[in-house]
Amino acid sequence: MSITVQQRKGLHGEAYVFALAGAAGLLASRPSLDVDGVDWLIAHPGPLGTLRSPKIEVQVKTWSKPAGDHDSWAYRLKRAHFDALAGSGFVVPRYLLLVIVPDAVSGFAMCDADCMKLHHAAYWVSLATRDPVPDESGAPASVAVQVPRKNLLTPEALIALVAGDDRLGGGS
Repeated sequence: MSITVQQRKGLHGEAYVFALAGAAGLLASRPSLDVDGVDWLIAHPGPLGTLRSPKIEVQVKTWSKPAGDHDSWAYRLKRAHFDALAGSGFVVPRYLLLVIVPDAVSGFAMCDADCMKLHHAAYWVSLATRDPVPDESGAPASVAVQVPRKNLLTPEALIALVAGDDRLGGGS
């Protein structure tokens, strides 16, 4: 049995985030079960400025047919996934990481003797200012999320998010 193309896209997106965390000198770990909408916990090992061992929780989604406008990606997130990220009250900040991936799995990674390039790019957004969707009959199956294109996820941006400064990429 082989894994599906969709599963391979998901694995590529998660590997992309893991590679960025490693490049940033951050620790990345997975919960033993995804029962709370969290794919990865990303943390700084020890003090970072005035913070001690800061961390964030992230949900990683991949998308091979992106749509949107010049300013943002227009991503539709399943309501349950949206609700796991939306609103305030989380002790550990949560973010959606959207990884734009090639449609063909052959385009995920390009390797030569000098480097490996992972394609394409990841973006982040906080949904802390959005309210979860009430769980009632007639509730939508998915929720529109605008992911700003200026919120490009880089090692520096990931460190800023862990440090509690989501202004680096312009916020949500």
